[in-house]
Amino acid sequence: MPLKRPLPALMGGVSLSVLASLGAVAYQHLRTDALEARLLREVNTLIHAEHPRPSHVIPSRPGTFGDALSPLLPTLLRQTHDTPAPTAQEAALREAVTEGRAPVTDLPATCREALEQGRPLMRQVLAATHSEGGGLPEDLRPLSGPDMSRRDALTQALRQVMEQAALETRLQVARGDADGAVDTCVDALALGRELALGGGLVGQRLSAQGYARTWRACADALDAASLVRKRRAISQLTRLHEGFPPVSLTLHEEAVASQLVAFRDLLSDDARSQLPPTWFDAPPLPGALSRRHQWRQWVEDADRLRAVVDQPSEERRRALESLDAQKATERFRHAEAPAVRLSPEDAEALDLRALRSEALIALAEVDAARAEKGQWPRALMTRTTSLVLEPVDDAQVVIRSCVRGLTPEALLVTADRPAALQQVRDQP
Repeated sequence: MPLKRPLPALMGGVSLSVLASLGAVAYQHLRTDALEARLLREVNTLIHAEHPRPSHVIPSRPGTFGDALSPLLPTLLRQTHDTPAPTAQEAALREAVTEGRAPVTDLPATCREALEQGRPLMRQVLAATHSEGGGLPEDLRPLSGPDMSRRDALTQALRQVMEQAALETRLQVARGDADGAVDTCVDALALGRELALGGGLVGQRLSAQGYARTWRACADALDAASLVRKRRAISQLTRLHEGFPPVSLTLHEEAVASQLVAFRDLLSDDARSQLPPTWFDAPPLPGALSRRHQWRQWVEDADRLRAVVDQPSEERRRALESLDAQKATERFRHAEAPAVRLSPEDAEALDLRALRSEALIALAEVDAARAEKGQWPRALMTRTTSLVLEPVDDAQVVIRSCVRGLTPEALLVTADRPAALQQVRDQP
């Protein structure tokens, strides 16, 4: 029997077909099985990841930095808690002395006392950097758990160690122990590198801060050190420079931890059972369907970011601007979840760390060449387009940045005294 209203019936069938197709597309788009499987793989990979890097001492100690540091953490936390915080004036004076803008006689007595009390433990932490392998204790990694209080406390304690080491370097230079000062500052820089290996953005920031605080005192120590110590420092600083992780790896660590924070309640029971115990307690949040779309979108954004962050600074800046413009034109974007970002401040800090690292290597090379040949080299021996060598006179040269927007204070290099050179040449 023919239908009395064929057109409406046909349109109804088409509508149902379209709705079914749209439903299937939406279902596929909101499914997070693949995201869940990927997240579990990445969690497992990062938890068991090793962090090889060139050791700056030969011979190195067996084991990893994390193995050597872990037993010291309880004492380090207690010492940091028991040490009174300096006043704003004391902190400013300590910074001025460390950077060489004020004489060591201006250092407040309270700062000297704190350094005296903290020196033995500081030396133990620095010695941990002599380990054969890198890798942080579990409590300092992004995947340590959603409770950040312990990680924050440890970060503050290690920041204090690096500040103590920078100040110790300055005091050693002032009392004429330049070679010992180089030992201290190179270990302090090594601590900064260790914190960047597997520590996520928090570790990278702390690493950059450590370099910023230490490098001026380290430069003066290198300038005053013996020729033998300068030569050894060139090799040590080069190995440190080669051991920094790419920023994309850091953002990967942060991306995985951030997904666990924001979306672990969307995981299946089986998947959640495979997570480290610290991540179990995740009560369900409202809006599961929209948040599944949010998760997918966020992972796509994070992948795009990681693909461009290892480029040189100018290319990276343009790529990040292009990503922002692309996101602005995409339709149906959901409000973004807490996501990994590389802020302009973070990017600049990491670029400055690399520049300071190169500058210290260049300083040691230039000063050693002057001591060996009796004249300054015409150009930097380090292959870098970031620095330039400018002569002042027969006794001094300046190493400065030629990178637009990255202009840390120039390093002044002074020729070694003839008496000191003769003493080195007379050594058997």
